Amino acid sequence: MNENANERKLQEQCIEMAAILGLDEPVPERTLRTALADPNYAHNLLVVRNETEYLTYLLDHPPPVAEKEGSDIPAATLVKRAARSLLKWAGTGFSTVSNETYERRINACNVCPNLRVPSSNQNALYSIAGAMNNKSVCGKCGCVVKVKARRGTDTCPDLHPFKTDLNRWEEQYLTE
Repeated sequence: MNENANERKLQEQCIEMAAILGLDEPVPERTLRTALADPNYAHNLLVVRNETEYLTYLLDHPPPVAEKEGSDIPAATLVKRAARSLLKWAGTGFSTVSNETYERRINACNVCPNLRVPSSNQNALYSIAGAMNNKSVCGKCGCVVKVKARRGTDTCPDLHPFKTDLNRWEEQYLTE
C-alpha cells in the first residue's frame, strides 16, 4: 500500500473509532494508535464513552504506549526499579500500609487486566521476589503485587478506568 492509501486508511479508522465512541469528529491519530497498542486504554475509552467528562479526559491524555501485555520487562529494568523502590521504602523506615489499605490495593490488583503470571524465562528473578506461577505480577511495571501493595511508598502505575485523577488503587495517580 502506498503512503496516501495508508493515510486514508488511518483517517478512516479514526472516523470509525469516533463513531464507536459516539463522537462527531475523528479521534486524534495518537488516540487510535494508543488504543491499538494498549488494550486497557481501548477498554477504558469504551467504558466511559457515555461519560463526556471522563471520555474527554482520556482522549486528551492517552497514556504512553507501554510494552505489550505478556512481554518481558528486561531483567535489568526490573532490578533497577526494585532497587529504587527498596531505597525509597528504606527511607521511611520500612513503613507499611494499614491492613485495610493493603486489602483494598490487593483487591484492585486481583481484578486488574494487567495482572499476569510471571514469565517462565524470568522464574529465578521472580522466585527471589516471592512470586509463584500464579497471577502475581503487574504487567505494567513488573512488580510483585503482594509486595508493592504493602509498601506505603509504592503506587499503582495505571490510571483508574473511571476516576481520571486516581490510579487503580483509588489513590492519587503519580507517574513513577
